[in-house]
Amino acid sequence: MYGRYTQDLGTFAKDEAARLRLQQEQGDDGTPQARRPSELLEYSQSRCAPRCCAVRCQQFFLARVGEDWVFLILLGLVMALVSWAMDFAIATCLQAQKWMYGGLDTNVLLQYLAWVTYPTVLITFSAGFTQILAPQAVGSGIPEMKTILRGVVLKEYLTLKTFVAKVIGLTCALGSGMPLGKEGPFVHIASMCAALLSRFLSFFGGIYENEARNTEMLAAACAVGVGCCFAAPIGGVLFSIEVTSTFFAVRNYWRGFFAATFSAFIFRVLAVWIKDEETITALFKTRFRLDFPFDLQELPAFAVIGIASGFGGALFVYLNRKIVQFMRRQKTINRFLMKKRLLFPALVTLLISTLTFPPGFGQFMAGQLTQKDTLVTLFDNQTWSKREPSDEFEYIGILEAWRNPRSNVFVTLVVFILMKVGASCPGWPRPVPGSPFCWAGAAFGRLVGESMAAWFPDGIHTDSNTYRIVPGGYAVVGAAALSGAVTHTVSTAVIVFELTGQISHILPVMIAVILANAVAQSLQPSLYDSIIRIKKLPYLPELGWGHHEKYNVRVEDIMVRDIPYVSLNCKYRDLQQVLHSTKMKSLALVDSAESMILLGSIEREQVGALLSQQLHPQRRLQALRQRARASFEDGHRLSEASVCFQINTEASSFAPTRSGSRKPLKPALKRVPSAPTNSPPGESVPSGTADTSGIALKSLFCAN
Repeated sequence: MYGRYTQDLGTFAKDEAARLRLQQEQGDDGTPQARRPSELLEYSQSRCAPRCCAVRCQQFFLARVGEDWVFLILLGLVMALVSWAMDFAIATCLQAQKWMYGGLDTNVLLQYLAWVTYPTVLITFSAGFTQILAPQAVGSGIPEMKTILRGVVLKEYLTLKTFVAKVIGLTCALGSGMPLGKEGPFVHIASMCAALLSRFLSFFGGIYENEARNTEMLAAACAVGVGCCFAAPIGGVLFSIEVTSTFFAVRNYWRGFFAATFSAFIFRVLAVWIKDEETITALFKTRFRLDFPFDLQELPAFAVIGIASGFGGALFVYLNRKIVQFMRRQKTINRFLMKKRLLFPALVTLLISTLTFPPGFGQFMAGQLTQKDTLVTLFDNQTWSKREPSDEFEYIGILEAWRNPRSNVFVTLVVFILMKVGASCPGWPRPVPGSPFCWAGAAFGRLVGESMAAWFPDGIHTDSNTYRIVPGGYAVVGAAALSGAVTHTVSTAVIVFELTGQISHILPVMIAVILANAVAQSLQPSLYDSIIRIKKLPYLPELGWGHHEKYNVRVEDIMVRDIPYVSLNCKYRDLQQVLHSTKMKSLALVDSAESMILLGSIEREQVGALLSQQLHPQRRLQALRQRARASFEDGHRLSEASVCFQINTEASSFAPTRSGSRKPLKPALKRVPSAPTNSPPGESVPSGTADTSGIALKSLFCAN
């Protein structure tokens, strides 16, 4: 139906344009009008001729290529360059830290100072730069993008300042070596890049002037963010659909695929261009055997990894939310963090750096490895544990970090998991761009794989051929399962396939991811929904298991029916009663009490200001003087003895009197007291002073 509708609409537009063109060429009587040669010569020789040629060339180019294709190519190219430049800067920062640490090997104290000071300075600079330039760049960015794609406008989240702060702050944060990731921030960066490109291309006209098209481009940008981060275009598109969209438009599907594929291609081509890679390969390529990747009897172990990852992901989300809420409830801590914004991230970084110091406690958790080296070693297809008492694996290169003569590989992996989880939970509230990547999941899978290899040194295959267990496959399963449990997505399995370059473990990965999602969704919301609740963003999250009956709740069930309102013909007494009977900040403004047509709303403070402006004692005294002067000019002289009125500057209460004819008066105040409180007995109020018990709020509101 959508294709037929667009085809009919395009045909109608062409016919209508041809009819209008023919109508312009013909006169009123239907005869063609010939243009004079002088007019054509004057038009061709004017300054508009080159501009018209440029416009025609632009229209021809966009008609042939398409405006969407141009935008998506630019978006993919820019994001690939940004991702490559950030990776290069991060690798340079980490290499500088290694160089400083290795150059001071003669003195352990200097090594410790260099190891601790370097990341602390980078994190402090990242937090300070982000807070000064654009505080909106703090954190992951995916919760805000989910809110924006729902139609909510968040100010300053897609601006150039936020883009610069996010890129520089994230580069410094990742260059410090702290347990942060760039997947979530890159979704935000790609969305900002798409918004800036749309704003830039809108100067040339076309579809970019339509604000509705910006939402479609933001949906494609979310896929580009993941695609250029891990060189995983397919997983990036699926991840963007699962995370950022509840209702995904099918027409945006090809946009996301094209932009993500182009961005991932340019990102990997740049690595080949600078001689980092020989050809385009996976980012963390593995070499698992393909003829017999795993045995069927290993599937229960993979299922255990999925269930345990589900509980671990729910625990991670729960601890993260509780820590943030505890810090916000404690007024002393909150006041301290508000005044010392840079001190808290510096202290957290100092603590984590101290624990990961390689000669110290860091030797039990491979503290000297970077994030990339950690994943490379965890995905290694060789077994680290001892197969026999006399057989020990020879650690070569970066694998030497997992070897410790004081403990075995199991202790090292357990300490590594606890360290990553403990560092990531308090690390999220830090005011720096970043999001945790679940290295703990890969380490947990590796732990299960090493345990299986130790229990079954010759494998569990019963035939004549012997295939030993591959612990690296368990690490891949654990990384996908824990990532899916934290984010409540299944697309992490596809991302892991593209990240490792192999799909030999597709069945174990899918089983583990589905089980992890089933457990995590029944216990806690996703990490992004949890942050939305913490930040109190205007977003309606999905209901978890056991709450499906709430889908049947209607709006009328939770709305307040007895709402105080102000009508245009409201009296002063009615308005006073409304103000005293409710504490609501806004009052509904309706046409009348009978029609109840909503005209808008007015703030309670504005009503009070209008009343004080119209009813203050000087204004009442002035109104009475004007009325007396008007009566004197009309010949109705009133003696001073017959006029009796009292003005109480503190409080005035007026009641309506049923008197004779009334005259229209100019001021808004038209009232006299029916029974003065201090009048002597026997005196009466003259009937000439007409009763004015109410104020027409129509004139009072419309005047302002």
